[in-house]
Amino acid sequence: MEPSTKDWSGKDLVGKNFDGQDLSECDFSEADLSEASLQGADCSRAAFYRARLREVQASKTCFREADLEEANLSDSSFQEADFTSANLEGADLRRSDLARADLSLTHMTGVYMNEGRLEKACLREAELTAGDLRQADFSGADLTGADLRYANLEGTRLTGANLKGADLTGAHLKNAYLNQADLAGADFSECDITGADFTGALHLDCSQIESALFEKDRTRFPHYIQLQWTTAENYECRCLEE
Repeated sequence: MEPSTKDWSGKDLVGKNFDGQDLSECDFSEADLSEASLQGADCSRAAFYRARLREVQASKTCFREADLEEANLSDSSFQEADFTSANLEGADLRRSDLARADLSLTHMTGVYMNEGRLEKACLREAELTAGDLRQADFSGADLTGADLRYANLEGTRLTGANLKGADLTGAHLKNAYLNQADLAGADFSECDITGADFTGALHLDCSQIESALFEKDRTRFPHYIQLQWTTAENYECRCLEE
């Protein structure tokens, strides 16, 4: 199907095939694209405000600078898609596959991404404030400078992720996996790390730990972090060479 208009707002486009097409700057606001295929399409600067894109196939699709605010993108495939500088505020990406996708500089305040797959995705300087990222898989992802303040990362897998300079102020990292993650300069102020696994994590220091919240004997730290508990709530931290 060749697009004959830039305005698809509110249309029923369920199951339509847009593979490889130029959809840049098209308006899909509140349209229903459930089960559609957009693989390799150019959707840069397109509007998908409150659109339905459930169960779509959109691998290697370009969404650069697109407006996807409050769009439903759940249960979809966005492998290697490009969302650079896109607006995904309040979007629903639950259970979607974004492995190796580029989400750098994206605006994702309040995004729903629980149980999503983001292995080796790029989220450099992405804004994920207050996002629901529970049980998502960010293994090997690049979250350098990402804004994760007050995000819910409970049970999230961050194995081998790059969190250099990330802001995790007030975030929930309960039972999260940070094995082999690079934590240089990450801010854990008021971050709940109870039950988190930091085994093999890199560049974690005592000042980061002391700014976080956790319960005694519930969190696993790398071997170079030594805690000596003086009371049930107070401890002394010593950082050895990595």
